[in-house]
Amino acid sequence: MSAAAPGLRVAYLQDNGIDESLALTEVAGGLAALGADNRLFLTDEEPDLDAALTKFDPALVLLPNAVGGRQAAARRAARARWALPRATLLYLGTEATFDPSVGLDPHVDGVIVGEAEGPAAEVYAALAAGTDWRGAAGLASRDREGSLRQNPLPPVLTDLDALPWPQRSLYYRYPFIARFPTKKFNTSRGCVHDCSFCWNPKLRGMVSNPEAFTRRKSVERAIAEVEAVKAAHPLTHVHFADDLFTVQPAWLERFAEAWPCRVGLPFTCSSSIELVSRRSMAALAKAGCKGVAIGVETANEQVRERILRKTVSNAEVEEAARRVKDAGLELTVYAMIGVPGEGIDDAWNTLRFLRRLGADHARVMVALPVPHTDFAEGAAARGALPAGAQVEDLSDPSEAFAIDDARAQRNLYYFFRPLLRRPHLDPLVRPLLDLPWGRSLAPLKAFVALEERRIAGIGWVDGLRYWRHTGDPRKRTTNYVTLP
Repeated sequence: MSAAAPGLRVAYLQDNGIDESLALTEVAGGLAALGADNRLFLTDEEPDLDAALTKFDPALVLLPNAVGGRQAAARRAARARWALPRATLLYLGTEATFDPSVGLDPHVDGVIVGEAEGPAAEVYAALAAGTDWRGAAGLASRDREGSLRQNPLPPVLTDLDALPWPQRSLYYRYPFIARFPTKKFNTSRGCVHDCSFCWNPKLRGMVSNPEAFTRRKSVERAIAEVEAVKAAHPLTHVHFADDLFTVQPAWLERFAEAWPCRVGLPFTCSSSIELVSRRSMAALAKAGCKGVAIGVETANEQVRERILRKTVSNAEVEEAARRVKDAGLELTVYAMIGVPGEGIDDAWNTLRFLRRLGADHARVMVALPVPHTDFAEGAAARGALPAGAQVEDLSDPSEAFAIDDARAQRNLYYFFRPLLRRPHLDPLVRPLLDLPWGRSLAPLKAFVALEERRIAGIGWVDGLRYWRHTGDPRKRTTNYVTLP
C-alpha cells in the first residue's frame, strides 16, 4: 500500500455494537496508515445520526452489507446519501461479496468484493489524489448505462503481519464496547474445510490464489495485538474468533510458551473434529485456554456427511470430545435443528448425543437457508426451500427450511438449552412440542444470553450493561473473520 495525501475523513456506518467486525478494524487500520481520519457511527447509538454525519463530513463512507442485513444496509445507505450528497458511498461485506448486484442500489457508488483492505486503500488513494477510483481491484461500480462493471479480485493477502495495525478504537469510541471485559481477536483467515453451510468454500473458489486462502499471523503479532488492547481497555477474557484456531499445532505450542507470561488471560476458541489432536489440546491447556467449541451439528451421520459435508463419524466426534475434556477444557458444541432430511426424532437424538459427549455448553440454531451457501442451494433443488427465498433475519426460526415436523423442531429449539443439562425434563417437554406455542416461547431465548455469559465468564453487571445496548446476541449479522 503506497502512501497518499493525508487528511480525508472516512465514515463507517453500522447498526449495533454486537456487529463489531474485526475485519472492518483492519480495513480502517490500513486507511489510517494512509492518513485517513476514521470514524464509526452506530445508528442505534447516535441520537441525531444525520447531524453527526453532516458534521463529520466524510469524503468516503464504507457501509457493511452483510448476509441477513441487506435491507437494513440499504436503509442506512439511503440515510447516508441524504446527509452526505457529495461523499463516495461503497458497500462491502458478505452480501456485497456474494451478490455484487447490491451495487445497483442508487444510493451507493459501488461495491467492494472480497477482502477489502487493498481495494479500500486504492479507492482512498485515488480520492485523495483527485483521480478516478473506479479502477480499483475488487471493485464493482455502475457504468454510464447503469450496468454493473466488476473489476477482477486481487489475490488474497498472504502475509497477515504486513497488515497495518487494526484500529480497534473504531468501536471503542462507544464506552459500552470499550469497557466490556470480554473482547474478540483473530489470528488467522480462511478454513481448510468444505462445509456446505459455510461461505468459506465459495470465497476460496473466487480468489486467484486459493492455495493461500488459509493464512496466519505470527505468534508475536497475534499476542502483541492483544497486549495493545489490554494496556488501554478493560480485558478479563479473550475470544479468538478464527474459524479454526487449532489448525497448526506447532504454532499453538509457540503460542503456549508466550501467552501465559505476556498476557495470562483465559481464552476460548474454535476447532473442528478433525483438528482436535492430543497435541493441540495439550498446547491449549498449557496456554490457559478455558474452552474449545467444535461443530457437531447433528447426531445423524448420513445427514452430517451427505448434506452438511462434514465427513466425520460419531465415534470420531466422541473421541474429539474426550480429548477436549481430558485436557481439562470446557466443551462447547454447535448443533442444528431442522436440517432437511431430519425429523423430530433426529433432533432428540442430537440432544442425547450432546449429553453423551459431556458438553458443557451448546450453541444451537434452527438450520437456516443462509443465502450464497451450497446448503441453501441444495435444499432449493430438493424442494425444501422455495425458489428465490431470501433470509433477512439469521436469528428467526420462522425463516427455516420447509421440513417435516417443522413446528415440533422449532419448538424444541427454544427448549434445547435448558434441556441439555436437565434430562429428567424430557418426558414433560416432549408432548408439548406439537402445541401451537407461537411467540409465547420467546422468553426462553434468554437462555442464549445466559449461555454466552457462562461461556465467557461475563459478570452480571457487565452483561446487563452490554445487553442494554445490543439486545439479543443472535442479532449479529457481521460475524465473519475475513469480510467486514
